[in-house]
Amino acid sequence: MQRDSAAEYFFSLTDDALSVIRKDPLREVVKPYAYRIENEEDVRLDAKLDEIINRRKTDSAPVPEKRENKGKNRPGFLHLNDLLQDCHACDFWLNRTDRIEAGTGAIRPLFVFVLDRVLEDGSFMSAQEKVFFGKWLAALRLDVRKECYFTSVIKCPGSGGYIPQECENILISQLESLHPAVVMMLGSAGALVAAGTGDIFKARESVYEYHGFRTVCSFSPAQVLEDYQALRRPIWEDLKKAARIAGTDGRLH
Repeated sequence: MQRDSAAEYFFSLTDDALSVIRKDPLREVVKPYAYRIENEEDVRLDAKLDEIINRRKTDSAPVPEKRENKGKNRPGFLHLNDLLQDCHACDFWLNRTDRIEAGTGAIRPLFVFVLDRVLEDGSFMSAQEKVFFGKWLAALRLDVRKECYFTSVIKCPGSGGYIPQECENILISQLESLHPAVVMMLGSAGALVAAGTGDIFKARESVYEYHGFRTVCSFSPAQVLEDYQALRRPIWEDLKKAARIAGTDGRLH
């Protein structure tokens, strides 16, 4: 069986190249060859390839089942601040500025730290409190930028001595979006919404399920700084408890 092939064309080009190299453009020295593929094995191989190609064209590949997006009703991370900016449930939104955010930190945190309230400059801790609390997080071997998120129960400055319901609704939406391994309420407001009591000494005795998230209550950095000798050990024990829940306590060894 004889048939033309790409190989025949290739060898013909080779003849032309040899002719140029030997300065024999008329091919007077280099004898041209008529290349034919007569290898029966090669023909069978080509037929097998054609069969595979045709089968792939006709066979319908199974369509993978679309996975249900369990988080489809959760607000996106970038939408969290919109929840706050769109809130006008009480008059305290008048104290809100562009610097005030619903929270700040990692997109998928292990720890969510919930302070009582946001400060007027938009932060959740004073500079001194950040230094103090940062040392505790370093002792826990946590990557603050990748593993921690900070927010507050009360979202606007100057909201008085009560917790607006919409503030807690936004907090719940934050947790549903962030889905942390553990939530740590730092202060009386967090203890009140999670444990039903503003008495932190009582609230810290248990671990709570706050809207489906394991939650530990403890003192805020401001409270610890006010009575450091009495409260430094309790907050450290609470931080270690949260680390055990998050599965990061092995870093302490």
